[in-house]
Amino acid sequence: MQPYPPSTGDSTYNTSITGVYILVPTGYTGVMRTLKRTASTKHASRSDRFLFISGRLCLDFVHTGGADERQRFEEWYTPRDLAEWLAASSLQIAGIEVSADDLDVAYALREAIWHTALACIHHDPLPPTAIECINQVARGPDLAPQFVGEHAYTFWTPSLTAPAALSTVARDAIALFTGEQARLIRQCANPRCLLLFVDASRPGKRRWCSMDRCGNRAKTATYRQHHHSRNAQVPHGD
Repeated sequence: MQPYPPSTGDSTYNTSITGVYILVPTGYTGVMRTLKRTASTKHASRSDRFLFISGRLCLDFVHTGGADERQRFEEWYTPRDLAEWLAASSLQIAGIEVSADDLDVAYALREAIWHTALACIHHDPLPPTAIECINQVARGPDLAPQFVGEHAYTFWTPSLTAPAALSTVARDAIALFTGEQARLIRQCANPRCLLLFVDASRPGKRRWCSMDRCGNRAKTATYRQHHHSRNAQVPHGD
């Protein structure tokens, strides 16, 4: 799969079972929480530049832009942008060096995860080219967790590289698409939103990426429409 380079012109909670997600126990690689967080890590983790609301690392990964209609959401224009995303994500790896080649791999992986997720949502056959891209990235060594028993902390081994981070994202995608949560992947009902998420709600009927975003907007629009309709039905005197 060819990487997608973006244009450089003017321009609830997590209930993930197998994903890597901040401060929630997981079964794939575990929650990564550094023993000593640097100032840059703290700043990145509070950043509102990126969205982390899907419930899965790999789905958050695709919420940074992409091809076609997702170009308007693009966040990765330079290798530094990807490095900042990795620091702000649940991986929490600050100061990692990202090359232009790493960014190209990230573009390709992002498209592969996107198309595979859509196939799961629509119950279509999984795209072979996308699967091979995910598998290829996942074949590389991933980030290695380390454990400090008495404090119950986990943290990444000091050997941190962009390819290892991308391999971890790819492996999370494989865990998602081959596990029970594959059938819980949803897309926000707002046609202009496009965000994906894992529906871990008890009834399994979640429609919005987040009630704080599209859910409240829909409720507000419905309220205004009903209010307007009621006012239109009230007779007015001459």
